[in-house]
Amino acid sequence: MTHTPAGALATEIGTQVASLTLGTDLFDSTIRAADTNIPENCVFVWDGSGPPPLRSMTDPDEIRRAIIMLDVRNAKHAVGRDLALEIMNALRGQDIATYLDLDLVNSSPRALGQDKEGLHHFGTEFILTYQEP
Repeated sequence: MTHTPAGALATEIGTQVASLTLGTDLFDSTIRAADTNIPENCVFVWDGSGPPPLRSMTDPDEIRRAIIMLDVRNAKHAVGRDLALEIMNALRGQDIATYLDLDLVNSSPRALGQDKEGLHHFGTEFILTYQEP
């Protein structure tokens, strides 16, 4: 089975956080500029690499740990911060099908500042652990 960690996490966020809809205001992609298809207030989830895979001498499969980046962008600081916290709290302790583990990297979202359009950004990372040939 081929895993797509960022897509799996984005799908899980869309399931756990009622205010977000995958493809509407939640995207499995790096940060993109607001336009007719991408609203100003939205969430981006993408693969951020990870450590090298681990292989056991007795197992043909590798254990992989994908670092997944998350960015919440919002015109209002408090709304963006609260949404980032809601996402973190919703995923805490969740199991994602075909993945061994989901870990939070940060204890709280980091305020990343404002972009040139004045939109506030909050970031955090997750680690998805999975096994793959």
